[in-house]
Amino acid sequence: MSSDIDDLDFFITLAAAGTMTEAARHWGVSVSVVSRRLKALEQRLGTPLAHRRGRGLELTAEGRQYHLRGREILQQLKDLESSINPDPHDLTGSIRLVSTVGLGRVHIAPILHEFRSQNSGIDCSLELTSLPLSASLPGFDIGIHVGRVRDSSLAMRQLLPNRRVVVAAPDYVAEHGAPRDLDDLGHHRLLVVRENEGESSWRFIKGGKEIAVPVHGGLICNDGLAVTDWCLAGAGLAMRSVWHVAPYVRDGQLVHVLPTVATPEANVVALFDAGTRTPPRVRALVDYLRRRLSERCVPLPG
Repeated sequence: MSSDIDDLDFFITLAAAGTMTEAARHWGVSVSVVSRRLKALEQRLGTPLAHRRGRGLELTAEGRQYHLRGREILQQLKDLESSINPDPHDLTGSIRLVSTVGLGRVHIAPILHEFRSQNSGIDCSLELTSLPLSASLPGFDIGIHVGRVRDSSLAMRQLLPNRRVVVAAPDYVAEHGAPRDLDDLGHHRLLVVRENEGESSWRFIKGGKEIAVPVHGGLICNDGLAVTDWCLAGAGLAMRSVWHVAPYVRDGQLVHVLPTVATPEANVVALFDAGTRTPPRVRALVDYLRRRLSERCVPLPG
């Protein structure tokens, strides 16, 4: 009698093969053997899991659910066995990441490609979002976040020290001057990143305390990369992460204004499940992200 786990493995392999013929070739058996095995599984579960459509197989709604949850269960079993007798050189399985858009495009996506090329047994999926990351990260193994993390029950590991600074293009500074202090910001054109429907503010440290300065601008966007492009074009002042603007400051395309006014930490962190249940592949990717981000991201001059 086959076990439930054997049935899961059978059906997942069958779904991946896409046809009875390809599955039979994989196992070295006849198509009739595969067909009988599928029928027996469907009888045990009491519902059809797949229909033949021409040469292929089309999963039913129940079949898709069985396939999706079955993959998760088998991966959890592999993770359990790996945690009992881990082999750091044998990383397999899948990893789903979610990241803020700007950092994800510029750094996380290229680093993920590097990691996958060195670990072909791992399937990596990256989703970019402009929305705040949920503390529970449903459906994701790793969340990449820039800035303060609120009410997270997950493990947090710093990947890169970071803060946000005010920058402007040299042409803008030549024409309009640079702000001398925070009170002077109201006399300048401000380029605003709108992350939610509330009021936008820039945060600084004054007198040892963090303060929020409300900002209003004629140019507002929910995409930080677009705001940086406006800034490079001389449209006004922008407050952007050091990881993003430091290269532009180094080559003279942007100027760091208000350099004597401190700003709070806005570090790049990874959020993930903690404890002994954390799969080795997740720990390996977090380590790799930390190392490569520090190599790719240059500090602010001075």
